Parts: sequence; structure tokens; C-alpha cells
Amino acid sequence: MNIDYIFFDCMETLIDLHNLPDAKDYAMWAYKGSGVEFLWDGFDSFYSFYAAARHKLEDSLPLYAESELRGQFFRMLQLSAPDLSRRGMEKAADMLYSNYWSKYKAECYVKDEVVSTLENLHGTCRMGVVSNFRVMGGIEELLEMLGIRKYFSFVVTSVASGIRKPHPDIYFEAVRISGAPAGRIVFIGDDYVNDYVTPVDLGMKAVYYDKNGRHPEASDRFTDFTELPQILKQI
Repeated sequence: MNIDYIFFDCMETLIDLHNLPDAKDYAMWAYKGSGVEFLWDGFDSFYSFYAAARHKLEDSLPLYAESELRGQFFRMLQLSAPDLSRRGMEKAADMLYSNYWSKYKAECYVKDEVVSTLENLHGTCRMGVVSNFRVMGGIEELLEMLGIRKYFSFVVTSVASGIRKPHPDIYFEAVRISGAPAGRIVFIGDDYVNDYVTPVDLGMKAVYYDKNGRHPEASDRFTDFTELPQILKQI
């Protein structure tokens, strides 16, 4: 292959969820079974504060700045339970965060064709992961848990970098770590803007994982992971 490095997005590219959640599902993962449900008048109340805290965080940060999810839980507690002590808020935020993360991990899996493709590529090219994610160390933990961390030389996440795709800085950080020229890097992922358009604009090559057939106009694309090695040989 005429490339030095492959950068992969993670969620919905390397790792899938059994049931793709919406915003309320994510909130329910934190709330139900957390042990602090009594702080709200039911889930609807919890969700209204959960959404309000997310909006306040986003409004307070620069465009594409990333925040850890636990911070959103703490901000939510400040809004909804102002009479709690600082220590009480910290403990409740930890309980929500831990509950959310255990539910999230239980939903994750890797398709057989992804594993076989990574094994195929591992001996021919170095690989890294560049992913938006809001749990510190979460992508690394998922890759280890699902047995595919060994294929990747490094992992760059938005929560650790403080900036998320499509901001150029997270891509530049990955390029710097790789030590490869941008023109000899291929980016692969399922988000058309984050994983295809932006990497190309920044001088990389890209192959779009168009698993739902949304962008047939993409010149380099695939719908099944088993197609990827052959496509990479032609780049």
C-alpha cells in the first residue's frame, strides 16, 4: 500500500452498539439504578436538567471544545440540587457517571469482519485511532475490553485533547504522533464530514465507511469492512 498510516474513527466504525441510543437513552443509562434517583421527581425531571446542563456547558465553551461527561453530571447537580454539599455533588456525579459507563460498555461489540480486517491490515501498515468521546480513557478501555487495542499504535480522543472533530487540531495531533506526512495517511470512519471531508481538506487521504449508503458521491467508500483491504491497495 502507498500509505504509512491508517487512522480509524472508533464508535460506529470499529465498535458498534447493539441498540443505537438516542439522547434520552444515554440519560436513562445514567439515571436508572444510579442510587441517586431520589434527587429528582422522576426521569422526566432528571432529563430536563441533564439537557439544560449540556446546553449550558456548550454555551460556555468555544466551538468544538470537548468536555468530559462527568462535568455535565456535576453541572446538572448544581442546577437541580443546589442544597447538596460539594462533597455530596461529587459523590452523586461519580455514581451517575459510573452507572452510565457500565451500561454503555455492556452495549458495545465488534463485528467479526472488523476483527478479521484489522488482523489483515496489522502486518502491512501502522494504525491509530482518532475519536470523539466524552469518557476519559473510555475508548482505550473499550478497545482493550473487546480485544482490538493491540492493533493500534496510539489513541487520540477529543476528551483528552480538549477539542473534537472536525476541528483541525485533533487531526494535527494525530499526525504529529504518527510521524507520517499527512499525504501518506488514510482516514477511515463513518461520519462524512469528520472522517472523510475534513481529513481530505487537511491533506490526508480518506475512505468513507458508508454503511448506510448515504453518500454514493464519495470517490473512495465501502459498505462492508471486508472490502477495505482491496480499496487501500488501490489508493
